[in-house]
Formats: sequence, C-alpha cells, structure tokens
Amino acid sequence: MNTEILSYFLPPRIEFGEGDIANLAEHVRAFGGKKPFIVSDAGISNVGILRQAVTPLEDANLSYATYLDIEPNPTDISVVQGVEVYKTEKCDVVIAVGGGSVMDAAKAIRILTTHAPPLEPYYVDSGGADKIRGDMPPLICVPTTAGTGSEVSQGAIITDTSLQTTNRWRKRAIVTRYNMANLALLDPVLTVGMPQALTAATGMDAITHGIEAYVATKYHPISEGVALQALKILGANIRTAYHHGENIEARGKMLLGSCMAAFAFQKGLGAVHSIAHQLSTDAPIPHGVANAILLPPVMEFNLPHVIEKYADVADALGVNVEGLSKGEAACAAIDEIRELNKEFNMPAGLGAAGLDREKIPKLAADSMLDHCHKLNPRQCSEQDMLYLLEEAF
Repeated sequence: MNTEILSYFLPPRIEFGEGDIANLAEHVRAFGGKKPFIVSDAGISNVGILRQAVTPLEDANLSYATYLDIEPNPTDISVVQGVEVYKTEKCDVVIAVGGGSVMDAAKAIRILTTHAPPLEPYYVDSGGADKIRGDMPPLICVPTTAGTGSEVSQGAIITDTSLQTTNRWRKRAIVTRYNMANLALLDPVLTVGMPQALTAATGMDAITHGIEAYVATKYHPISEGVALQALKILGANIRTAYHHGENIEARGKMLLGSCMAAFAFQKGLGAVHSIAHQLSTDAPIPHGVANAILLPPVMEFNLPHVIEKYADVADALGVNVEGLSKGEAACAAIDEIRELNKEFNMPAGLGAAGLDREKIPKLAADSMLDHCHKLNPRQCSEQDMLYLLEEAF
C-alpha cells in the first residue's frame, strides 16, 4: 500500500448532450454572470460554430464580448491582450469555445484577470502552483474538438515568448486545480464539422493521453481505471468518426472518451508529450499529429518496463489478444497505433511532417525542460530524447 498522502481532483461539472449549447445563457446566469467574455478563434467563427454559441446568449438578451486572436499555439502575448479586452468590456464570466489552444488561452486569461501579469511566475517550472489563488471568474469550457480534453484538465499550455528560459520561444505549462472549469459543456453537434485530418489528429491526441496516463508512474488507480475505459470508447469509435464524420453517436462518444482521457492524465503523461510540446512551436507540427508519430517509438522505448500494461492497452483498444502472451499483446498495442496512423494518413515521420533535422539536438534539450517526461515509465536523458526524435524522424 502506498503510504504517501495523495490529493486527487475529480472533474468539474460536466454536462453532455446533443444540442446542449442551447442552454448556455442559463448556465451563465446560474454563475451570476451578466456579460460573458467569449474566447475563441477565427477558424471557429468562420465555420459558423461560434454563431451556435452566441445565439442562445442573444436570444436571452445577454450582452457579451468576444476575443478571437488566439493562435494555434497560444502565446503569452495574446493572453495579456485578451485580459485587456476582458477588463475594458467589464466582463464577469469566461467562456472558451474551441479546441485545446482556445481553452488553454482562456484559462491563462482567467488567471490574469485577478493575478498580476506577466505569466512568468505562474508556470510549473517557476513554482506557479503555489502562487495561484481561486479568486477568479467562473469558466465555462465548450470543446469543439474531441482530443485535448482541456475542458477537464488542470493544465494550460502556453507558448512563452519572454526569452527568459531558452534562446527562443517554447511551450510551458500552468498547472493548478484552479484551472479546472466550473462547467464543461459537451455538445457533439459542435464537433460534426471537423474535417477528417483534424478528427484523426485530435483522436490520436486523446488516445495518447489515455496510454501515457495509464503507464505514468504516479500512484493513481482512479485515473488508471478511467484511462482504460476511455481507450475502450476511443478505440471503438475513432474509425467511425474519421470515415463517417456525420455520425453523431460516434462523435459524441469520441467527445466523452477525450474528456475521460484528459481526466486520466491527472496521473501524468510521458515522453511523447515532452517532445510533442516542443515540435508544435519549432516545426510547427500540429500537437495531435506529433503525438501520433511519436507514440510508437516511445512505446517501444518504454516496452520492457510496462509489458503488462501495454497488454491491457491492446485489449482496451479492441485488439484481439486471445491466445497471445503478455509480451505479444503489448507489441500488438504498438502495431495497432501504427495501423491507425496509416489508416488516417498520418505523415510517415517527423521529417515528412515538416521538421528540419538540424533542429533535433535543440528539441532534445528543450524536451528535458518539459515536466511531462518525469513520470514516463522509463527515465529519459537528453540522449534518449535525441534517440526518440531520430527514431520518429
């Protein structure tokens, strides 16, 4: 029995259902809100998804302000600018409508509405968890992709442009229980319009969350159970969501599976994420695509340390493991990830995805600065990161 004192945070209130976005104004008012601040991006607005979110507010005669200047890898600059708009507009509730970048940016904006800028003191590697208080406006997260699960996570990944830690920009994490949304509103209708490539990338992101969380070294049996169930749901529905994007049942299950996998990574993540966080700013390669490419070589690297758990992963993903030894089943899990990547037309390697090989040494060094690899089942050195990047290239 582990005798360490542990603190677990279960997800915030989650509301799931087709058409649930129609209740958005009701939720805002339940939090005492009179003027919500909607954080989104131009892409969400251009395809009409943002309109589905603001219509219920307009129908309820609720005024609101919008901020759409969120990049695919949100920077501290856009966060600070968002705070200025929030304060100028005198808003009182934050609503994130979008994917992981939007939700992460909204979390960081929310922090700076009541905490002094800049973001530097609040990053994990600056001891930020001890400096963040709970006196922040309510946050409603409305995910429009099924992958990041940021709507139930304690983390926000922000691209630091301050140049205070490296000789160029890199992603850094803000992790605190106060980052958890007051409400995660999951409406699968908002994800139906996702193109195939985004469906694949975000789906593989969620699968990576489930796998890395399940084998992370922190003691968290609650998360392990959720991770396996998430992988069962994701494995049973990702192909349908990819090939038949209009299938609302598959879309809904992917949204739930993604949410569950994100709760599971309270337990931790691993080397895939430490490297992928660097790739999305340096290549740039979309986060889910980076995860998909890196997952097989990292699983092979970890294999001797987690054979039984990877056998569980194979079973959860729907691989027929009858008659296989634990070792064979574990290898079958890695093969299944490769098959999914092939079926989803993922790039054959990081080079094909756009990475300049000359950047690999710096990427390996930066990966060691990321907190995720610390709970990887096999300890990583900078040389290991170099090896994994070369294997994935």
